Amino acid sequence: MAAEGQAHERAAMATAEALLGETVAERRAGPPENDLLGRVIERWADAPRREADRGIARDVILVHLGSMSNLFAALGWTIVHLLLHPDVMARARAGEDGLLERCALESTRLGQRSIMLRAVLQPVEVSDESTTYTLAPGTVVATFLPLTNTTAAPGLDHYDPDRWLRRRLRDEADLATRELVTTFGHGKHTCPAMPFSLAAMTRSVGRLLDHYELHPAFTTAEPLPGQIGGVARSAAPCPVGYAVRAA
Repeated sequence: MAAEGQAHERAAMATAEALLGETVAERRAGPPENDLLGRVIERWADAPRREADRGIARDVILVHLGSMSNLFAALGWTIVHLLLHPDVMARARAGEDGLLERCALESTRLGQRSIMLRAVLQPVEVSDESTTYTLAPGTVVATFLPLTNTTAAPGLDHYDPDRWLRRRLRDEADLATRELVTTFGHGKHTCPAMPFSLAAMTRSVGRLLDHYELHPAFTTAEPLPGQIGGVARSAAPCPVGYAVRAA
């Protein structure tokens, strides 16, 4: 019965697999590309062709499904922050190279509400309101990203897309360790959907700015209090008026 109840979903997935199969076939016919899809294809290189085609398609589908809610939250903050900083929005409209991706990274940094596990490398003391704990090397501690993302260095508590140089902080060397500020993770733990998410955000925002005049009907925007996990949702609606831009 469960399988019958998912007939529409399975049919949609089969359609997506067929369409993605065409894209994969085109990729195989050309030189390898080191983007997200290219890396997914490479991971299935040793599997039989039919199994590989299905696995590649389902990995791509999973990336899309896994990124949906957080992607739209990060996209929303990117738009909100641009509306609250019209000088930055004007630069983006003027076509400043790489600015929209830096805006997306900065909004994602400020919107992060994820928990990250960190291993203690040397003895450290951690105090709460009543007790001080001594943590031995090897202890794993759960840290809350909005705390480290905004306090690991001076100035991180406010919006500034120019703090980014491509996909890294300009002043990363000033951090005790670069992992203290996280958007999509670091090293082998980097989110595999990072290239797709940044491309989706920058292209969507770019098209909005190109085609519409946007007028915020809000003056401030704050994350939802108490949210733990993912990218923050707004505590209150952020209505935006729009009009088609003159050609």
